[in-house]
Amino acid sequence: MFFIFRTTILPIIVVLYLSSCVTPSSTPLPPSTTTPPTIATSAPTQEPTVIAPTIAPTVNPQSPVSNLLPIFDTHAHYSRNSWSVYSPQDIINKLINANVARALISSSPDEGTRRLYELDPVRIVPGLRPYHDDVTTTNWETSEKTLPYLEERIDSPIYVALGEIHVHVQNIESPIFQNAVKRALARNLILHIHSDAETIRAVYKIAPDAKILWAHAGLIESPQTVSQVLDEFPNLWTDISIREYSIAPNGKLSDEWSALFLKHPDRITIGSDTWIPERWTSYEKIIEHDRAWLNQLPREVAEQIAFRNAVKLFGIKDASDLQK
Repeated sequence: MFFIFRTTILPIIVVLYLSSCVTPSSTPLPPSTTTPPTIATSAPTQEPTVIAPTIAPTVNPQSPVSNLLPIFDTHAHYSRNSWSVYSPQDIINKLINANVARALISSSPDEGTRRLYELDPVRIVPGLRPYHDDVTTTNWETSEKTLPYLEERIDSPIYVALGEIHVHVQNIESPIFQNAVKRALARNLILHIHSDAETIRAVYKIAPDAKILWAHAGLIESPQTVSQVLDEFPNLWTDISIREYSIAPNGKLSDEWSALFLKHPDRITIGSDTWIPERWTSYEKIIEHDRAWLNQLPREVAEQIAFRNAVKLFGIKDASDLQK
């Protein structure tokens, strides 16, 4: 069955994913209740050509969901493709309904993140993405437009991370990439990096002291590989966004992922990755699914992954509402 899935269903998922990456540039942002900050608007950007589910997995109704855990979602976006579907207040309401007390939000363009931060500066924890106009996931490391865009925003005290950024190993030596990383680290920003294990190792060669949040646990890397890379770099954390299906098929926590969580309970975080509107549509179900498998871990480990690791990583000092 797994072979059939990979050879027949997987290509369909890839095609659907790629076809959804480009969003209409003419879509207006829903009106805000306050005047937004003066910032540049952008044309659509492209997401990476990777495999990612568009809907939430089905939660097993038998999974324990009592003793509700607060969640710090460390991987979410409110990008242009969602603006005409969900208003900023709609997004805040979804976070509240899912009992998500904090959410690391980065958007393409950055204006989406700022609109959410305006409405709820406690719940929204901003990350800064470089994507705007024709600067995309595939060319930001080499585009001359990247650094001026970042320089306009990076000194704002609202940001805790550079990213989510998509890093390609062939661009590690790019002066634009290295300058962006240097600027971010001077501001003590976390690098939220979408890449494979090889690229993470390459980034640490040029920035050995960086704190990195590795998006999607490498997306296609096995739990064993993720564990190996975490062993190598003590300043590396990882979010598990987009891995819902493999972590807990049919709601039951897999043995491989359980072993990873028990070995590295202090450097793993929850993430949803709302890269398209459908992920926001399914947001409450995604978080419900995550809580179901978290409740299959020892409570102390579940709390670390659900919110405590993120509070520590991002230095959130006033997080009393999370300490339950």
